[in-house]
Amino acid sequence: MQGLQEKIEASAAHRLQLPPGRLPSQELARYKAFLKVETHRLKLRHRSGGGGVEICQTRATILDVLLRYLWDASRHSLSAQAQKEFPPLALVAIGGYGRAELNPHSDIDFMFLHDGRVVAAGRALPHLARLVDGILYPLWDIGLKVGHSVRSIDDCVKVANSDMQSKTSLIEARVICGSAVLFQKFQKTLVAKCVEGYVDRYIAMRVEDQAARRGKYGNSASMQEPNIKNGCGGLRDFQNLLWMTF
Repeated sequence: MQGLQEKIEASAAHRLQLPPGRLPSQELARYKAFLKVETHRLKLRHRSGGGGVEICQTRATILDVLLRYLWDASRHSLSAQAQKEFPPLALVAIGGYGRAELNPHSDIDFMFLHDGRVVAAGRALPHLARLVDGILYPLWDIGLKVGHSVRSIDDCVKVANSDMQSKTSLIEARVICGSAVLFQKFQKTLVAKCVEGYVDRYIAMRVEDQAARRGKYGNSASMQEPNIKNGCGGLRDFQNLLWMTF
């Protein structure tokens, strides 16, 4: 894994550095070439015996590196004054991407975490809007499937306590780039306001979700054609144990 990561970083340094004055939207060929090369490298590793966990973690690494370069390029496209006044922001992977378990064709789920100062009347102010657009539009244009959100820590608390799946996704969050201090504050707040005091309710909902999945996909570990993700004894059952243990 370490060798692969070093090769990915070296490839990115060679391919993803933009010429002065160029925006990510003007250099889509660079990002497409990087993904094509790294996807092929990943395929070769899989065919030579790389296990599923390694392949998924490496795919997450590829996207981490791509997003960091897009973040830096978008931030540097701001005016000198805007860069000086840049507020605390973090780009945060959530869900399966947050676990660094990203299959080659999975959606990429992440959020832009802010401290509340870059949103007014429900709309992103220019600093945040330009950063978000500078990252999202290139990803869409090169054909990636992206799920994204823009949230403050208070927003995260509200959505986590209103929806079990969202809470699970946020519990598994991982910072990609940006303010580590803001991300740490988010993690501490999430545990204090969404985990502590909610344990029994959360576990009950996870058990209910497990029963519903098994009812839909097969409630037997001896099926001849099991659904290995959602069926009895499948991936979701294993992950369910991890989530409840947390």
